[in-house]
Amino acid sequence: MNLIRLQRRQHPARPYPELRQETVLDSGNRFLDDVANLYVDDNRELRFVDVLTRGFIGLGRKHHLVPVEPIAEQGPGAITLGVDQETVERAPRFANPYVGPDEEQQRATREHYGYG
Repeated sequence: MNLIRLQRRQHPARPYPELRQETVLDSGNRFLDDVANLYVDDNRELRFVDVLTRGFIGLGRKHHLVPVEPIAEQGPGAITLGVDQETVERAPRFANPYVGPDEEQQRATREHYGYG
């Protein structure tokens, strides 16, 4: 499926609100960081989010592609994932968050989270 990264002034189709800059918590309510980018299909349906994590002592932020299915809760200013921090950090490498993930990246990521 062809996906695009939404620009800052673009928003996904309902039911998803604007999630960029929202705090991301894992299934144990541990802070990961925030949502950096949103990836939608041709109908602007949200398919993946780009979740940042911080490296050792807060250095070296990394981008992690996460399908929307693990988003368990959305509240004011935060989303909670239905997976733990280790699952997010072990996901396939997401090298270029400024373009939509190709089909191979989408497939590998969905399989990693058990949605393949």
